[in-house]
Order: sequence, then structure tokens, then C-alpha cells
Amino acid sequence: MMTLSNSLDIIPRMGSSVIEHCDTTRGHVDKDIAALAESLRGRRSRRISLSYISWLPLEILTTIFTYIVEEDTFKSHTGTPRPNGAPISMIITHVCRHWRQVALECPTLWAYLNCVPANCLDMMLERSKKIALVVIYRSPGSLRKCFQQILSQLPRIKLLQLCSYPWDVNRILDCLSSQSAPLLQSFKFSVAGKSNFRAMGSISDAVFKGRAPVLRSVELVECTFSWTSCIFSGLRTLDVRRIGSASYPTLSQLLSTLRRMPELEQLTLGLSSRISEDTELSDRVSLTQLKSIALDACTLRNAVSLFSYLAFPVDVKIALNLAPIGSCLSDLFSAMHKDPDGSGPIIRSMRASLSYHTFGVQFGTSTAFKSKYSWDPHDDDILLSIQFKCSSSTRKPPIIFDMCQMVPHRQIQSLFVTSSLVLRENFWRVGSSDLPELENIQLSGACNMRSLITVLQSGGTQSSDMAYPSLRALEFENIDFGCGEAEELQDIAIMRAGHGVGIHELRLVKCRNLVDDRVQFLKEVVTDVDWDGHEEGLVGGSGSGGGCLCHICRDESSGEDYMQALLHSDYDYDPDSDAYSED
Repeated sequence: MMTLSNSLDIIPRMGSSVIEHCDTTRGHVDKDIAALAESLRGRRSRRISLSYISWLPLEILTTIFTYIVEEDTFKSHTGTPRPNGAPISMIITHVCRHWRQVALECPTLWAYLNCVPANCLDMMLERSKKIALVVIYRSPGSLRKCFQQILSQLPRIKLLQLCSYPWDVNRILDCLSSQSAPLLQSFKFSVAGKSNFRAMGSISDAVFKGRAPVLRSVELVECTFSWTSCIFSGLRTLDVRRIGSASYPTLSQLLSTLRRMPELEQLTLGLSSRISEDTELSDRVSLTQLKSIALDACTLRNAVSLFSYLAFPVDVKIALNLAPIGSCLSDLFSAMHKDPDGSGPIIRSMRASLSYHTFGVQFGTSTAFKSKYSWDPHDDDILLSIQFKCSSSTRKPPIIFDMCQMVPHRQIQSLFVTSSLVLRENFWRVGSSDLPELENIQLSGACNMRSLITVLQSGGTQSSDMAYPSLRALEFENIDFGCGEAEELQDIAIMRAGHGVGIHELRLVKCRNLVDDRVQFLKEVVTDVDWDGHEEGLVGGSGSGGGCLCHICRDESSGEDYMQALLHSDYDYDPDSDAYSED
């Protein structure tokens, strides 16, 4: 029988052979694992090569990659690097061997420098070879680390968009003035935080060494510059906003600059201070190719002065963001529309956005608006957009109809109103008088429909005596129905149908205090009722006694008939002082 001590005596004698055996066997196993891993990698690669996209012709795959890179470059709103710092062209190369080979053989993919980190620039520039560059740095923090390296390639750049800190501007301008820009087509330069920094250089004739022969688009924000600079010549797009006092032009300087751009198509200017009319001017500047003009943060007087000396096609899109307007509103329309009786596009729709501090009104050639409200809309159908700050004398919603009367070639069929103000009966009565061809009214916002219902209920025995005699469609969105107003709307539909001017369409979206039973009654008298099924009451909590909070019940529960005071008084309600203030 072998004892424990005998067994322990054997271990030293067999130890070396066991260790050698284990090492040898483990080595064989490792080789088998490596072979299996290589086989698996090969099979995975083979599987990827059998995917549909791998069979696309190289030209199509390259086009797809280029589209992805362009989308990432031009539709990036943040302007900040990716979390991992890698350009999208580099990410493509890490998907598979085939994609990497395709990407590396396409210099265009590496020519888009969208906030590329400094440590990747050399690689991007090398792989882009001699292709023209697109350079976009919307973040001043990203730019300041590498602007010298980027701008050393100025002769290769075709699109240059930079956002700089004020303290970096002088060095950037030095770089921009060190070489010509023979390929540059678009130049955008903005400065962040200019108000805190004074010693900032100016863009002068020295920029690009005075040579940027194909430059067609310039956008400057918060910059200091000379209006005689070479960059203001032969442009098709000019966008200059938040102009500092050192660069603010006289009217003659501005017009002289525009004369050097006979093919200008897009013009955007920020003219917040008064333009000095330093000399007697007579000749107008003819901009026969102009498609749109936008004046941002502009005084009414500046707008009138500029339009008085510009000649442009009748179908130009005009967008104005004005300071509080005064009594010369008619002067503005006369300056914009110098020949109101001449031919021009027919205006078929009108949209108003009304708040306590700002009014906006837009006029379009279509009966509908394709986009949400913006003072400078991208909707090509909107030919005129005017937004202005309100003062106590202009905070009167019917002013939008006064403006409408000044618009030539108007045949308004659709009216869209979004309001956070109480719209009085007078507003809708003026609209009925000024818009006899109106077929559609859309009302939305925090206002209510009480005054509109009151006006629609009025009328004589003849259809011509009815308010809005051509009205055929009503749309309400985010409106609070008062108790009984759905039934009143039903009675209005019956009354109008009896006079041959019935309402044929009714659209209800996210309206509160509206339930299915009331909508069914409306469907009995209106041919086409489009309701989203939204049911939300206006019942208060325990603090309000659990009663209805609609404006009608609220008026009845208070002893002051609050809503009627707002609708019929000659005063404006001031939310800042929580009191009435006389105009």
C-alpha cells in the first residue's frame, strides 16, 4: 500500500515531464484556436462579401459614401466634433476591408473637413490629395487649435465657414491675407462674443491678397469689415448681420456696394441703427436677378430708405423683422411696390402670428402654408413676411388687415391666425369687410373663438349680409371650446346653409372641452368634419371647486363678466402690470 509520503516522493520525479507535456499540448491548442479564429474571420468576411451592398458597382458605393459625408457636413447644426473625434470618412473605413479600400481610393471623401480634430488633419489632407476642400468649423474652440494648419491650404479651399473667438480674429485675418483663394466660392465668417473684445481687426482689401475670382457667396456675422473690400464684388448671395458701429454703412456706401453685384440673388442685411443719407441720391440700384431680400432687426425708416433706391423683379420674396413700426407704414409698401397696378403674382393666403410683444403677418401665392411660422420663411410661396415689435399704439390685431389692403394683387382666400391675445369682435368684423373672397379660416393658439362665433352669428336676411359670405371651411387647433359653443357652431352652420353660404368643411385638432356627442351633432350639419378624437375637459381641481374652467363658465362664476370687458373695451390688457392700460 502506497502511503502519502511515498506519493509525495514521486511528484518531483515526474514534475518536469508533466510541465513539458502541458506546455506542448497548450501550444497545439493555441494554434488550433488561432486557426479557428482565422477561419471564422475569413468566413465572416466571406459572409459580408455576399451582402447585397457589397455587389454594388464601385461608382454607386462611392456615391453613397459621398452623400453620407456631405449630409454630415452640411446638416450638422452643433458644429462640434464627434465624441470619439473621428471624421465620418474614417468611420467608414472601419466597417470592412472592402469599404476601406473603396474609401481610401476616393479622395473626395477626405476633402470635407467638418470640425476635424487637429490630430486627424494631416491624414485628411493627405488622403484628399489635390481635391478642392470644404472647410466648416462652427465651433470657435475647435477652430483655434488648428486654423493655421487649415488656412495653409487656402488655395485649395472652395467653401470656408469659420466661427472664431474675438481674440483669434487678428491671427486668422493674417492667415486669410497671406494667400490668394482662386477656388473659393463661399466664405462665411462669424465672431462669438464680440461685445467683450475691442481690439479686433477688420476684413479689408488685403484679404485673400485681393484675389478670389470665383467668390459668389459671403456671410459675415459680428465682424468688422470695409465695404470696399474685394469680397463684396460679383456676389450672388450676401448676408451681413449684427454690424458693428465701425462697419456701419451710410446709404451711399451700401448702394455703391450693391452696384458691384449686378447678379445678386439673395440679400440679407441687419440694419438696426439708422442709415445716414450722407449725399443726395438719385439713381436706383438695379438688381434684376434678385430672388429674395431679408432685413433683420431693421428699423422701418431704414427699410423705406433702402427699398426706395432698389429696383428688383415683382416676384422677389421679401422678409422683414422690424423694430416697432410707426405712422409711415404706407411709405414702406409704396417703396416695396413701386408699380402696384402692374402685373405680379396673385396673393391668395394670409397668415398672422400675434403675441403681446410681437406681430407677424405673411402673404402667400398658395392657399396653404407648407411650413411653420418663421419671420424669414423658406417656403417659396410666401412672397411677403413682416414681423414687428409691438408698442402700445400698434398692439391692435386689426392692423394686419390694414397691411393687407396695401398688398397689390390680393385675392385672399385663406386666413391663418395664431394668437395668444384675446381677439375682439372688431378684429373679425374688419376681416369680414376687408376679405370678401375669404373661403377658409384657421384659428389656433391660446385665444378663444368667442368673438368669431359672435360675428358669424350676425347677419341679415340676405346672403350678402352674412359675415364672411364666401366662407366654406373652418379649422380650429389647440382651441378651448366654451360650454355651448359647439352647439352655437352647429346653429351657425344651419343658418348659413339656409342662406346658401354653408360651411362644408370643419377641422378640429387638439381642441379641449369637446366630446364625441357634440362632434356628432356637428357632423349632422357639416358635410366634412375632420376630428382627431382628442377629448380633454376643462374641469378644475379641488382648489377651484371642481367646476368647469372654460371662459364662459369662468365669466358666469365671476361677477365682473371679465371676458366681455376684454372683448368690448377700448383698453389693452397688460400682463406685465396685471392691469388695464389705455392706448
